[in-house]
Amino acid sequence: RDENIPVVEIDSGYVVFGADEDGNIVFTGNVYQLEKDRAKSAVKVVSYDQLFILNKSKTTRKYTEALPEDIAREICNEMGITAGNIAETGEKVSFIANNKTGYQIIMSAYTEAKKKNEKLYQCLMNGDRLDVVEKGTLIEGVSLDSENNMTDSIYRESIENIINRVIITDDTGNNVTYVDDESIGKYPRIQTVYKEDKTQDTQREAKDLFKKPEREGSVTVLGNYNLISGYSVVVKDSLFEGQFYIKSDVHTFKDGIHMTKLTLEFENLMSEEKVEKEKTGKNNG
Repeated sequence: RDENIPVVEIDSGYVVFGADEDGNIVFTGNVYQLEKDRAKSAVKVVSYDQLFILNKSKTTRKYTEALPEDIAREICNEMGITAGNIAETGEKVSFIANNKTGYQIIMSAYTEAKKKNEKLYQCLMNGDRLDVVEKGTLIEGVSLDSENNMTDSIYRESIENIINRVIITDDTGNNVTYVDDESIGKYPRIQTVYKEDKTQDTQREAKDLFKKPEREGSVTVLGNYNLISGYSVVVKDSLFEGQFYIKSDVHTFKDGIHMTKLTLEFENLMSEEKVEKEKTGKNNG
């Protein structure tokens, strides 16, 4: 109600742009929530980028010998999202996506590619375009230094959820063999069971059940728009030093100061999706 403050007309669905100090667009999204508070003369706006659409919109597809990069572009086209830099795998994949979100389908395709080329991938928005990047790519020319641009850091480690032995059984539940992780001698032995599937690579599937110690950190640094999840960054701290992987990033702006809070992972981990395969075989019934 202050006459000195311009009235900004905004409504649900409106497109919101966020720009840096040089006028470069660093965020594009839509308004999904509005809250108007008369007593405080304030309007609260919640806006999400278009990954929100990929995580909400569902479809059904069957893919046979398709490239993940083509699948990603097809899903973007169907859901009205502009495809940006899509990581090329060259690996053909086959699976069924039944009533899955666009994000689940894209990540299912790249999860299948990972089994062949052992590379990790992540979706992220670059303005109004969807990029699929090779996860863990180092951000060049940026380092987080406790003596320079870092204001706070916390690191934690837990072995409560580790799995370092997998017992392999046959169809009738009889133990066939087991697979040990390299950490079996360092940590207490915690095991799980994998039932053989003739359509899968038993050793690979069993090893995928291993769970490493959970190690992560959080750091707060002077604001930097280049620090976004999916990439890695060099950290120089009195507690730890090395290359860490950005799990999540939060950028705050208060009193004219831009700060960035990062959750860091010690291991490069991919958000994988389980896929449904087409069943083969004859029905003798």
